[in-house]
Amino acid sequence: MGSGRAQGDGHDKRGRAPARAFAAVPVTQDRASRPVRGTLRACEGGVIVGRFDPTQVGWRIGRARHPRASQLWCPWDRTAGVIGPQGSGKTLDLLTPALLAAPGAALVTLTKTDDLLLTVTSRSKQGPVAVLDPFGLAPGLPQLVWDPIDGCVDPMLAERRAKAFTAGTIRGAVAGGHGDDAARFYASEAAKVLQSYFHAAALTGRNLDDVLGWVANPHSATDPAEILREHPAAARFWHGLLHGALHGDDRTAGNTVTTVQQAMSLFFQADIRSRCVPTPTRAATDVAGLIGQRGTIYLLGREDPYASASPLMTAVAEHVLDTALGLANASRFGRLCPPMVSVLDELPSTAPLPTLRTRMANERALGLSFIYAAQTWRQLAAIFGEQEARALFGLTNVLMVFGGSKDASFNKEVSDLLGSVRVARVTHQIGRASGRTFGGEDIPVLRPEEIRELPDKTALVVAENGKPIIAALTRCIEGRRGKTLLAQQAKLRDRLTTARRSTVASRARQEVALDEARTLGLASCTWEDER
Repeated sequence: MGSGRAQGDGHDKRGRAPARAFAAVPVTQDRASRPVRGTLRACEGGVIVGRFDPTQVGWRIGRARHPRASQLWCPWDRTAGVIGPQGSGKTLDLLTPALLAAPGAALVTLTKTDDLLLTVTSRSKQGPVAVLDPFGLAPGLPQLVWDPIDGCVDPMLAERRAKAFTAGTIRGAVAGGHGDDAARFYASEAAKVLQSYFHAAALTGRNLDDVLGWVANPHSATDPAEILREHPAAARFWHGLLHGALHGDDRTAGNTVTTVQQAMSLFFQADIRSRCVPTPTRAATDVAGLIGQRGTIYLLGREDPYASASPLMTAVAEHVLDTALGLANASRFGRLCPPMVSVLDELPSTAPLPTLRTRMANERALGLSFIYAAQTWRQLAAIFGEQEARALFGLTNVLMVFGGSKDASFNKEVSDLLGSVRVARVTHQIGRASGRTFGGEDIPVLRPEEIRELPDKTALVVAENGKPIIAALTRCIEGRRGKTLLAQQAKLRDRLTTARRSTVASRARQEVALDEARTLGLASCTWEDER
């Protein structure tokens, strides 16, 4: 992240020492001086000169307000984290502008249809768009079709995919407590079952319906264990892992089965299967081709405790990122050019990637950029665990905090992170022993209550080893470009409204079901039938 050098005026609080604006964040002048691919133009004299395009190397955060300076930019090879309560504006002020500025492919997780409609038109002008929409919230948009069995002949892939599904089941446990440990234990046991099912199905050409039949009644399903025991290409010892997970202690085995069914619960809905899973007449989405064409993959879920999309979205996100990593390693540049950005809005509720910490540490150098957002620190701790969440924070190069947090301990930790400043004090004495005493006092750069009181369209930016900055943000729906985005959103919303009208109403479906039940003699005799 860089900012232009300007004369700083320090904090507006009395007694605060002035800070140098240019030292507040890491300056990226060495990056800016490099020529950027795709930004060269020919002059009239035939001499090739470079014109710097900052969006090729980073995205704009805002403008430094305290200390006063110029624009703040975050390079694509720096990971970013955003913490802000609901309604603070983190999506419109930071995440959406970063997505719109991304020069390459993008992976986006979100829970609101309006956020999808705000950017999908602009992103579709850059490359193809695919939307994973299990709940049918955005009918008419290009769908992401994905087969969870595909590729699971490889035991490593089957294991990773199973763990991604079960990671999405860890929700709401007490961080560091017994409930947290139990949830992670059963997720691990359930992953043994799912990886065995995926591997067995892939080895024998079975499909998702066969896997769902096994998941519905694991104790009666004998085919998976037989396939793993008899097939020559099956992973060794996996039939033992499957047997141990399902036939141990009754309580443990029962909870393991429940976790397996919870991880695959969305697929038991026929409508969801028809939207997300390939059929003989509808092929799976070419994820690698979409990334190569600088396309955008949206994963649209919703915050629903009864029908969580988190397991499915986590598994799909892991598949997309693994595909991007393979493309980066196979590239002659040794990285994705231009980089691919993952904008993970509402991370704990949408796709809590179990590999996120590792990816943030290793893959940013390969052209995979990460920006995640959560409403509170406690959400991250509940999903990932206390230690994992702290490690995630430690690997975040640029942390942005909005005001409004009611978590006093988090505000205190951020205040401690910012450190203190030495302020000169002069004490005047009057009377017979009049005189002056000079001293100093250490005061926090920002007190916890001042962090909570940060105004709207403002965020605290803590970048690597730079000094903290209070940044003024620009809301993406304001100004000329904002009007264009809102017009595109309204147009798509009208299209979605028309598409929803064409769907069969639940009342009509109920009448059809009753007619079929009467034909088969399954319907109960009602008073209306007797009359």
